Amino acid sequence: MAAKKKARRTTHRSSKGKKLYAVRDSKGRIKDIQTYKRAHAADLRKKSKKEAPARKKVAAKAKAKAKVKAKVRVARAKAKARTVKAKVRVAKARAAIRRAVKKAPATASKRVAAVRAAVRKAPKKAQAAMKKAVKKLPPKAQKAVAKAESQLTKTVAAVKKQAAATAKQAETAVAKAQESAEKSVTTVVDQAKDLFGKATEAVESAVEKVIPGQAPAK
Repeated sequence: MAAKKKARRTTHRSSKGKKLYAVRDSKGRIKDIQTYKRAHAADLRKKSKKEAPARKKVAAKAKAKAKVKAKVRVARAKAKARTVKAKVRVAKARAAIRRAVKKAPATASKRVAAVRAAVRKAPKKAQAAMKKAVKKLPPKAQKAVAKAESQLTKTVAAVKKQAAATAKQAETAVAKAQESAEKSVTTVVDQAKDLFGKATEAVESAVEKVIPGQAPAK
């Protein structure tokens, strides 16, 4: 006995061009005409026993993906919030550093002046204590103290060098003046001797003219 033919559907087009389904019986006779859109929606609403597990898996996967996406969104939002907070903290820290830097020179200069005064008046033990105290100061104040001490050392050395050069110049000037004075005195003495000799000769010649044959006693 031949197997019974099942009903089937064939596709057609309407006069306006819409796709249609023609539902036929086992003998090929048209039982119903449906639009493809409506028939396809009805097919999607039906769930067969074979498709159910696959659909469950697809739904589970979609749910898992949605959860992962939600977690990613939450993590990104938290990371963004942390980044914003970190930026705010960094901005506040920078502002505080700027304020501290603006105030630092005056405070550092006061500390440097106090340290210098104490070092000048203090004995060696006190100087050692002051060095320890300077080491305990903040790094900026230590740098300021070191810079001031270096500048002071350079200034003292320059002053000493200038004083030595000035003293040397003064000695040279005194020596030149003394030498010049000695030369002047020698010249004057020599000129006086020459004048005295000439005067003596003139007197002798005058005496000889007045009294011939007699010369004045020397």
